[in-house]
Amino acid sequence: MKLYSQRLCLEPLKPDHAELLFDGLQSASIYKYIEDIPPQSVQSLRERYMMLARRQSPDGTEVWLNWAVWSVTEKCYVGYVQATITINKSAILGYVFFPNFWGKGYAREAVKCMINYLIERYQNLKFFADVDVDNHRSIALLYNLGFVKTNFFKNVESNQYELNDEA
Repeated sequence: MKLYSQRLCLEPLKPDHAELLFDGLQSASIYKYIEDIPPQSVQSLRERYMMLARRQSPDGTEVWLNWAVWSVTEKCYVGYVQATITINKSAILGYVFFPNFWGKGYAREAVKCMINYLIERYQNLKFFADVDVDNHRSIALLYNLGFVKTNFFKNVESNQYELNDEA
């Protein structure tokens, strides 16, 4: 189901989005705070999106919801948002926006749109997001949406806060 906000259309992620999002996902600055790397090819991204388009983990315990974010204003894709709904009614949120569109409020608008849909569709969810402690933009976005810091994780790869929607 497509979701709409004032300036955005969130389209359910499909394999065809691979070609449309590939170039935007090549910027190294996107990966400074997340444990991922730029897709190696359109085909590898298409294969990943084929798996995600199933909207369910292989063992059936998680619902995978992913949307490509189209800006009506910019007339192009600006990133994607995602939510994993777990068996214990948690919604683990993630989002990636292309650097050319940082600071324009698209991430906040898209994540809020996604959260509103999830609240309507799935009752009694607890929302979570894991964020690198140095990713001040993402932390500010989540605080702005009402999330609070709940845990701190330190590991070899990164230092992360867990934020959730409960005060």
